[in-house]
Order: sequence, then C-alpha cells, then structure tokens
Amino acid sequence: MSVIEAIKLKKSFDRQEVLQDISIRIEQGEVVAVIGSSGSGKSTLLRCLIDLEKADGGSIYMDGVPLVEDGVYRGKKQAREITEKMGMVFQQFNLFPNMNVLDNLMLAPRLVKKESKDELRDRAGRLLAKVGLSHKEDAYPSLLSGGEQQRVAIARALMMEPELLLFDEPTSSLDPELTGEVLQVIRQLARERMTMIVVTHEMGFAKEAASRVIFMDQGRIEEEGTPEDIFTKPQKERTKLFLNSILKQGETEARTDE
Repeated sequence: MSVIEAIKLKKSFDRQEVLQDISIRIEQGEVVAVIGSSGSGKSTLLRCLIDLEKADGGSIYMDGVPLVEDGVYRGKKQAREITEKMGMVFQQFNLFPNMNVLDNLMLAPRLVKKESKDELRDRAGRLLAKVGLSHKEDAYPSLLSGGEQQRVAIARALMMEPELLLFDEPTSSLDPELTGEVLQVIRQLARERMTMIVVTHEMGFAKEAASRVIFMDQGRIEEEGTPEDIFTKPQKERTKLFLNSILKQGETEARTDE
C-alpha cells in the first residue's frame, strides 16, 4: 500500500486552475523531487496533501484512508489523524520567536500527543544531534543563521514522528553557503529511507538524492521518472526547455561570480 496517493486532484484560485487532474502515488522510502517553474502548482500540491488548502476535486488517501474522496472531505477527526502522520518544512522557517529551540521542538507533540516532558526532551536532544545543533537547545531563533533555523524546522517536523515529510523549497530563502548544510540533513534522511516529497529548485540535489523526479508545468504533471530519465533523456519538449533554462541560468550565475 502506498503511503500517500492523490487521484485527479484539482484546485483553482479565482477561476485559474492551479492543479489539473494531478495523480501521484508515493511508496514507503521514496524520495520524490518535484521540479518546475514558479507558478506551476508545486507548493499548492503539497498544501493540498497536508490539508492546508482544500482541493476542489479528486481524492487523497493516506495509508489507504481518505482525506478527501471525489471532492468530498471526511470529518475533522479523520483529517486530523491523517495530517498528524505528515510533517511539513516551509520556505520560511516559521519558528516561534519567543521560544528557544528546545521549546519550539517540544510544543506540538506536547499539545497534540500529550507526551511527557522527559520523553520529549530526550527525543528533541536526539533530533538536534541529527541536524548538528545539539549546542543550540537554549538559543532563540533570532540568534540563529537561516541555515540553522531551517535545520531546527526539520527537527521540529520530525518530533511528531511522521510517516511522510513534505518540503516546500526548503533552501529558497537561504544564501548559497547555507544551502549545503540543509541539503546535507535532507540527504541523510533520504539515506535513512524517510519517505519525502521535496519541492526544490536545486537540480543537483534532485539528481543525487531523489529516487523519482516529477516535472510540473501549468498545474499538470508533464513528465516523471528516475533522475537519469528526467535529466539525461527527457521525453517532453517542455521538460527539455525548462532544464535548458536552468542550465543557462547556472552558467550566467557562474560567470557573474568570476
């Protein structure tokens, strides 16, 4: 059984179709990179999967249990049970500025799962070690770099022990020198077989860490396949044009840095 499956998912904003009959299936242990131009519907797809946006049509199943089926949403209790199995890391880190790192990590599971402080503190310590921030337990977000804040956000998502992690452009707001430390954490999760969907503009990461790549264009899945399929022998003309534009952009940035 797949971890999550979407069938013919539709979403519009002000009559503009943002998702058009999107169907995907994510198996346990898969790392799926979602690429495409700005406005192609990538972030909206993630937000619908985790119920931050309501789909206008289609179905979403988590472990075979429907969140929405043929456009009809199930009750709040079932939706909460489903979304608690997912974690999401956003472009902006969304840490609580008035809480230190440890309290940021412990808040959600303490409120939702009613776990003890001792148990949560132990898990938080292990996860901060995993992301290389054991020494930052007492620090407040304002004293952390962007890369450190994003690593805290990843640890916070992992505190709920999710079956599936969703990443929405996790490095887009970071300086290039901080991007690597965040991608290193995500690569480690991939090696540990964490099931993930990663919306990203980092083509090198998608080539190296993803087991499957999905290219979206104008609200549709234009092409999908292994990284080798997509990056070395794309079949669709739109995919080729997108990858060529990314390559040219990289060449221009390289010349500018020289």
